[in-house]
Amino acid sequence: MRYLASFKPLNINRYGRKAIETFRLPPYVDGSCRREPDFESKFPSVSTVCRSTKFVPRLHEGDTIVYMTVKGKYDPVKHGHWRLIAILKVLKRFDSHRDAAEWYITEGIPLPSNCIVDGNPPLPLDKTTGPIPSTRFGNVTDPVRVIRMWDSGYHRRARECGVFLVCEPQFVELHQPPVLTDELLREIFGKIPATLNPPQISEGDLARLQELTKG
Repeated sequence: MRYLASFKPLNINRYGRKAIETFRLPPYVDGSCRREPDFESKFPSVSTVCRSTKFVPRLHEGDTIVYMTVKGKYDPVKHGHWRLIAILKVLKRFDSHRDAAEWYITEGIPLPSNCIVDGNPPLPLDKTTGPIPSTRFGNVTDPVRVIRMWDSGYHRRARECGVFLVCEPQFVELHQPPVLTDELLREIFGKIPATLNPPQISEGDLARLQELTKG
């Protein structure tokens, strides 16, 4: 099966752009304290810490996920658009983060950010999109406390459903990804697809998106 999903990149707001400048981070990584998905690993990973049980449990080895950003104004384009970031093929499906961690360790690969196990802490607030997610924590302003509260929600979701996908990258571009306009999405899908609950897409849709990665 093939799916189309979206995420909020680090460069979506001013706080995230400051993180990019300060730490020289790729602009199109995910902007949360647990990169979800984590595109930076040799084998990118997808878990339930973002959409809980709404998406990842539906996927199996051999499935393909196309990731694009949410709509935004990403430099240098001045109008609202999307970016095509990654095409991932599910290589391994694990029932727990611990099992996935053991696989990465055995392969000699650093644990991805969204693998929630002991010894793999979340990112600090100044490497995230910052204030947008922190508003959910009321008047808490201390960066360490914000991250602790933010991460606690991810731990809860991992406990509720530990399905963890290790993926083989077919395409990943975190610096200058292809632009997706309203017109282009309507041409491919016949409409602007809703991706909060990632829909299945056709083999032809995937082929059109793959063509964009070759330009």
